[in-house]
Amino acid sequence: MYQEQRLNKMLELLQEQKELSAKEMVDYFQVSKDTIRRDFALLSQRQLVQRTHGGILPLATSSQIPAFNDRLHAFTAEKKKIASLARQFLRPQQLCFFDVSTIVLQLAQLTDQELTVYSHSLDNAIMMSQKPKLDFHLMGGKFYPRNRFYYDISQAQSLQNLNFDIAFIGAAGLNDGQISFEDEADKELKKRVLKQAKVKVLLAEQDKCLKSSKYILGSLADVDYWICDRKPAPDFLKHIPKTLQLIYE
Repeated sequence: MYQEQRLNKMLELLQEQKELSAKEMVDYFQVSKDTIRRDFALLSQRQLVQRTHGGILPLATSSQIPAFNDRLHAFTAEKKKIASLARQFLRPQQLCFFDVSTIVLQLAQLTDQELTVYSHSLDNAIMMSQKPKLDFHLMGGKFYPRNRFYYDISQAQSLQNLNFDIAFIGAAGLNDGQISFEDEADKELKKRVLKQAKVKVLLAEQDKCLKSSKYILGSLADVDYWICDRKPAPDFLKHIPKTLQLIYE
């Protein structure tokens, strides 16, 4: 089991039991006490738990963190349809960016080609760690537990050294044709990604057209493709530029 998988399982157990000891985790995972101590230290460093003498306790925010399996249960028929359509854009040996998004996570689940993938998503890391053909790179930094991603300015700046063949981007809202997100740090990283990507693919359900969030990444004119679950409403079509190719079933 990879470390990130073990950490995520610890958070699940902590939600159920409200307290975990190092001895319990040594027996549960069949690893050394030093390994568990390092895991506890990392969870504390990410501000996900409170350390005690010989164990960990949940923080007030820990109950808000959905377990990995709960994220998988968020795969609706619409999300699966979009991810399936997005899969056709993947080619062996591509350099890709996979965003923080349940649809992109579904795409990660479907991916089985030889790719190099960068992402700041904890869930993508857990999913892709199970795929031996993938060369996966998790971008580190401060952990944002609500949307389960990492951000660090130096990591974001390092993107200027990469030229992505393709970037898959999600969205919290698309109201008035503006692509928006809940977290400023998340938006800033994606802004840098779009500058470095040859092909930019937006994966978002049609109902995001009625939603908006705090931080605007840009407009639909900033992406090449939008894959959605159905044709947008007629009054929204005016926001779709001629340069954007809309894909749906």
